[in-house]
Amino acid sequence: MTTILLTGGGTGGHIMPNIALLPELKKRFDKIYYAGVKGGREEGIAATHSIPFIAVPAIKLDRSNKLSNLAIPLKFPKCVRAAKKALRGISPDVVFCKGGFVSLPCAYAARSLGIPVITHESDLSLGVANRLISKFSEATITSYESTDGGNNSVYIGNPLRDELLYAVASPLPITCDRTKPVILVVGGSCGARSLNEAIWSNLDRLCERYNILHITGSADNPAHAGYYPISYTDRIFDYYKAADGVISRCGAGAACELLALRKRILFVPLSNKASRGDQVANAEYYKDKGYALTCNEAQLSSDAIYWIDKLLSMPPPAYIRDREINSKIAQLCYDIACKSK
Repeated sequence: MTTILLTGGGTGGHIMPNIALLPELKKRFDKIYYAGVKGGREEGIAATHSIPFIAVPAIKLDRSNKLSNLAIPLKFPKCVRAAKKALRGISPDVVFCKGGFVSLPCAYAARSLGIPVITHESDLSLGVANRLISKFSEATITSYESTDGGNNSVYIGNPLRDELLYAVASPLPITCDRTKPVILVVGGSCGARSLNEAIWSNLDRLCERYNILHITGSADNPAHAGYYPISYTDRIFDYYKAADGVISRCGAGAACELLALRKRILFVPLSNKASRGDQVANAEYYKDKGYALTCNEAQLSSDAIYWIDKLLSMPPPAYIRDREINSKIAQLCYDIACKSK
């Protein structure tokens, strides 16, 4: 019997890559568990996929209120002790971390119990959690060949759900004017407000020329002919496939999904002031490769027509995805798990 524990949560970028790996992990592991914060998004998604969930407390680094981080050294050991108790209960052969604060207690608990740890970084640079975990991980898997993951760095890529690449798209619940291009705007699970406002401030001009599909993350959306706001969808690939061009944040997951589908993309990354700068670095990487355009929110707001016309004039990105990424990651997890038995 071989057992793996997956951990990671808070945002889809720390959850969905784990979910993407499930079909390949199920071919190799007898038992799969998911650890995360009780009531977190990861708990609901694990339940949807019938993966037993283990609640483990975690503490998040607060970038907006640095004084609150002074309590982390006092609270974190309690989180690790709770994680150790949980790990003893299931005895995993390997712990796979998707980075982020949710992963840290389980990673440190596994280390103290002699259980091998693997971590995966989706972004061009390691996040805070992965920088810590990579110091003792058996492997730090990266999504970019140029990412420095430490002594045990292994470049494989970012896992994506099979349905994104192979599912037949369902008809959208809207009727567009098919004589105009379809532009999809995706803000992501965080930081969507300023991107939304850049689009909303230009609706009159935009809707004269394009159909605007807009996943806003908000229930308070304006009404306008030719504008189709969607608060949330769990069928994002239907919207991807309907779009002639996409305006998106540059979280690693969304970027990899769009490139795998070879969509024309204008990245409007979350700024360094609003994040650790990972989205800006990701976007510059893809621009330098010739795979996408990038601009900031102010540029989009002031000259949206220019940027969208430029987007529509570019060819689809010459990007070829390795379709064995999920299998390679799952096999590495299994090989390391077997060595520990």
